[in-house]
Amino acid sequence: MLPLLPDQGVSQHSQHTHLDGNLENNGTPKLQFDTIEDTIEAFRHGEFIIVLDSTSRENEGDLIIAASEITTEKMAFMIHHTSGLICTPVSSSLTTSLDLPQMVLNDNDIESTAYTVSIDASDVRITTGISAYDRALTCRTLASKSARPDSFRRPGHVFPLRAKDGGVRERRGYTEATIEFCKLARKAPAGVLSELVDNGEEVEGRTERIHGGMTRRNGCLMFGRRWGIRVCTIEALVEYLDGRNAEDKINGHV
Repeated sequence: MLPLLPDQGVSQHSQHTHLDGNLENNGTPKLQFDTIEDTIEAFRHGEFIIVLDSTSRENEGDLIIAASEITTEKMAFMIHHTSGLICTPVSSSLTTSLDLPQMVLNDNDIESTAYTVSIDASDVRITTGISAYDRALTCRTLASKSARPDSFRRPGHVFPLRAKDGGVRERRGYTEATIEFCKLARKAPAGVLSELVDNGEEVEGRTERIHGGMTRRNGCLMFGRRWGIRVCTIEALVEYLDGRNAEDKINGHV
């Protein structure tokens, strides 16, 4: 049985302000992406990060954290501010060792997202599998070195995603970006992500909300500023990795 982690709120390790030393005309700080180095450091300390893809792709932002670091309270925060569909990017080798086959044989997803069968942890503390507690425990179980195929029930309420072995240079997706951050931060190759959403406005006297949708670039940056979360792009991550690779070649490390 996995040990319980002490539940914590959203980490405030990095109280950054996305400043570049300049202000808007109205005196407010300019919205700006964080560096990959700062984002890796936040991820290493168990914090959420926000990653955006290209405007020519989904043009959305995902809230991401290492699976080993997700607590009940952090999961509750994620569920509240996102679509609530909790996905867990994992390395392809982990899907093999944990016996997580693809959800469908013919993947027709527009972005070729590689969903495996859904899971719940087969831990005696799991009840329905859908609560923040249950889903956080399932995610932590994925990241555990002691996890085995029988550590999970199938189907369940958490959705693993198989990452491409070539990472973001093979596929510029959130799945691969998450695993890249796990590698860079020296975490187990399992993360947790969900899409940030704008829940819109309530309609007085009606069980409806209007003007909702996905959270785009500026919305993600503003969300990051509000909660002290580092924000970066997949493009910047690719550039960072390319730069590291070039430096390694110069230094004779590859």
